[in-house]
Amino acid sequence: MRYRTRNIRLSLGALGVVAGLLLLSSCSKAPAQSAVNAATWSWTAPTTFVDGTTIPSTDAITYNAYVGTSGTGSEPTTPTVTGVTTTSYTGSGYKPGSVECATFTAVVNTIESSHSNEACKTFPDVPSAPTNNHVS
Repeated sequence: MRYRTRNIRLSLGALGVVAGLLLLSSCSKAPAQSAVNAATWSWTAPTTFVDGTTIPSTDAITYNAYVGTSGTGSEPTTPTVTGVTTTSYTGSGYKPGSVECATFTAVVNTIESSHSNEACKTFPDVPSAPTNNHVS
């Protein structure tokens, strides 16, 4: 499985969170269809605000996930999941042949950053049925 990485900057209004949020996600065809068709996205937590000041360790950082189920650019305008407290998110139950894409935002002191880059995973399609079945 190949992975694509990108450093991105998050902006959080006047306060702003910055930190090269590194988002990792499988973005090529999976080697085999998983039973639950899951995708796990992960990233590096921001450590500074847009103005360069350090985010205090006492400030909790949570993340919102925006997962689209129709390929590139299909993320919803409202979060699919809010309050993610780790630097990864796993979604499951995706359909064979689908392309699942997601962006993430950081939330500090109730202020939400701009969206990360988009990362996508393509699930293998269901194979065609065997043909020319016969018995002799």
